[in-house]
Amino acid sequence: MTWHREFISQDYGRPIYRHKELPVYITDEFDFFRCVEFKDEFYGKTVSYLFNGNLRECTGRYSKLFPNQKLSYWADSATTARAEIKKHGAGNNTLTFWAYDDGTSTFPTLLEQEPLVVIDGRKCGVQELIDKADNNIQLTEAERKYLTSLLSVKPDCLAFDSHAKEDGENFIFFEKGFRKLSLRQLRLRFGRKDGGSHNLIVCADSCDYSPSIKSYGKCFMPKAKIVMNQSYLQSDEYLLRQRILDDSFRKMREATK
Repeated sequence: MTWHREFISQDYGRPIYRHKELPVYITDEFDFFRCVEFKDEFYGKTVSYLFNGNLRECTGRYSKLFPNQKLSYWADSATTARAEIKKHGAGNNTLTFWAYDDGTSTFPTLLEQEPLVVIDGRKCGVQELIDKADNNIQLTEAERKYLTSLLSVKPDCLAFDSHAKEDGENFIFFEKGFRKLSLRQLRLRFGRKDGGSHNLIVCADSCDYSPSIKSYGKCFMPKAKIVMNQSYLQSDEYLLRQRILDDSFRKMREATK
């Protein structure tokens, strides 16, 4: 175990456990950011819908690296996340997701509360394989076997360097790891050409990541207005989060007696 911070997006002073042979870490308390270009079809969609839409079947340039996987792409900061989509031609109207590992919260709301299992791809050759995929270069049979063996540790995510922002850090989340994430904020921002409007929805606040789970039912509307979709409060997701949150409150009360 070490207390030395390995990742830019991680808070200081967290215990970090490392695999004896592989660059695999078990740790917690991260901030992750994802930026997407805003589209009119996002109006009226709940935060829950938009957030869960970040996990998709891998059909792009990484499909040969991670076949038959659902993936989600995140970064160490909003700046890095914006640089990544700008690199691929995105405009100035953006949605920025700010997430954290739910188990970090004083009051978790998810079933998956174990620390994250992170492969540091910069220290084991995976960075080079990702760069190959970015440049449409085929992997060798030996490289494919190596990646398969590395993924056998069942990681939550894989860290690698950003080429869109100097010193930026990116993460590929697998479905197992994505299910450990909760949302802190969703920020909508329009460029000057579109009026410069902006607004944000807060789903967790303060250094304790205190959740506001009803916010997952909120939606953005034209002119960056925010409305609540009351039907979300009857959804399975909300009811499960509420049950786990109530249990978190109960455990806190019992611990302070």
